[in-house]
Amino acid sequence: MQSYRYKAANPDGQVVEGLLKAADRESVARQLLAQGRTPLHIADDTGGQAESTPVRREKPKRSAGRAVIDHFTLELSTLLRAGLPLGQALDTLIELADSDEMADLAGRVNREVRAGHSLSESLEKAHPAFAGFYCNMVRAGESSGALDLALARLAEFRSNQHALKQSLMSALLYPAILLVLALVAVAVLLAFVVPQFTQMFADAGRELPLLTRIVATTGEMVTQWWWLGLLVIFGTGWWLRRDWRTQAGRLRWDERLLRLPLAGDLARKLATARFSRTLATLLENGVNLVPGLEIARQVAGNSIIAQRLGMATRRVREGAGLGAALAESQALPTLAQQLIRLGEKTGNLEPMLGQIAEIYERDVQTSMKRLLTLAEPAIIVTIALMITVIILSVVLMILESNDLAF
Repeated sequence: MQSYRYKAANPDGQVVEGLLKAADRESVARQLLAQGRTPLHIADDTGGQAESTPVRREKPKRSAGRAVIDHFTLELSTLLRAGLPLGQALDTLIELADSDEMADLAGRVNREVRAGHSLSESLEKAHPAFAGFYCNMVRAGESSGALDLALARLAEFRSNQHALKQSLMSALLYPAILLVLALVAVAVLLAFVVPQFTQMFADAGRELPLLTRIVATTGEMVTQWWWLGLLVIFGTGWWLRRDWRTQAGRLRWDERLLRLPLAGDLARKLATARFSRTLATLLENGVNLVPGLEIARQVAGNSIIAQRLGMATRRVREGAGLGAALAESQALPTLAQQLIRLGEKTGNLEPMLGQIAEIYERDVQTSMKRLLTLAEPAIIVTIALMITVIILSVVLMILESNDLAF
């Protein structure tokens, strides 16, 4: 049995802390729930005092990242479901904060709430990441009297979005490492290995074979002008980033992306999954269709698709059905349009949008795996050909030095 330190909320909303012995943390949580307490924090006991008085901390303003906002959303939802009033829940968040960023974020929101603002208004003033979708979800929860449920759905939504992003990043990690290591290997061969052989051949006064001269010249360029190559790469990256941030540049690059054979299909599916998941979450929390469409289209991730969704939103505002408006704008794939039409006819639009999101999230992962399955051998074959050419140039030079015909 191991000792665990816990913090939990009583049925009357009071936060208590103490020490329990159990096999694992889940057992501690079950014991607390059996006592009518809601677990807030469970950690291994480090030998400190079983009871301690939380100290309110004044923190400097820090920039709260995604993880801090996710933690804030989940903790606030848990405290509200435990029956704590909003002000006391925010006080508790400050006391339980395990980082300066968390304490500062909860403190800023708490000050705005104490000043008489609603939670949605306080969040919007506290941090720019809360604007738009997040605040509209909270506002809908406030108006429906289900703020704790709205925050719980927000936490689940952000968790799903982060999981999808992480799966894509993990899939890209191996090909990226493979490409970098292969390029470094080629650069080392060109800059250090090939010059050693060519210098020996030049000292003998013999003319180098054509292929060897080409490889040697490339090696000299890598050795002498590597800084220029880095400058070009960074300059190009800076220009692309700057162009991407302009509206015209973003439209131009997104349009080119959609035209690519495999990447375009992947981008369209990813935008469909994001749009469907966001709209489903908004509608489930009481946001009206037109405002929900305006918010959901902004998180699609592709400006061309967002533009087409804007056209569909205008048609819905004029009285058209969502399925018909999406079909006219061609913003989403045909399958998504048909399923949305079906959801409208049966009165199950919100669950249908959730199913669409699940379908296309799976398709995104499948398409990414297929794309990387093709990319990995392409990278390996390309680098192998480059190394083969380098080795062949050295072999030709050795054969030439021995007066052998090749």
